[in-house]
Amino acid sequence: MSTRSWLLSAFDPFLNRPANHSMLVLDAILKLNRDPALKIYTVLLPTEYDRCEGVLLAEIEKLKTQGVSLAGVLSIGEGREDFVIETQANNLDHSAQEDNVGIVRTQQKIFQNRDDILKLDFPVDRFKIQQSLSPGFFVCNHLCARMTVAREKDPSIPVFGFVHVPRHDLTHKFSTEDCARSILAGL
Repeated sequence: MSTRSWLLSAFDPFLNRPANHSMLVLDAILKLNRDPALKIYTVLLPTEYDRCEGVLLAEIEKLKTQGVSLAGVLSIGEGREDFVIETQANNLDHSAQEDNVGIVRTQQKIFQNRDDILKLDFPVDRFKIQQSLSPGFFVCNHLCARMTVAREKDPSIPVFGFVHVPRHDLTHKFSTEDCARSILAGL
């Protein structure tokens, strides 16, 4: 039996909340996975502009050195009320909200001399999740933009995708398990 390996990431809590829904969804994915051909690796990312990409790339490199061939990398982040898969990134950090080390970025281009929109090279159609044209302008978007450009520069980096799950403290139609099942179905 051939196996497929995926690296899934979630973000640590922010805004002084006790949990980030992305962590809860990732835990649910691990509990619900019954597919012996699907190997899931995980990493928790800091909700920090300047560290999230480095932590993710370091985990990818670590798995490579262990001989793991990843089918892809899927990051999970907490959004507002929607459950969506991102199709592109904005080449702009623009949020009045502080990251977890107090950094605020407004009207700051992520990459000079690049288009305003960066397309994610990810098989979004495999996932039965509503597609989104904007991951916002906070750390999730920053990671999408940075990983898109990193993959352009280094094609050995596996395909990268991003899913936003709704905040768990808001009323919405997607339970933690619903989100986990939908993500699992696409892996």
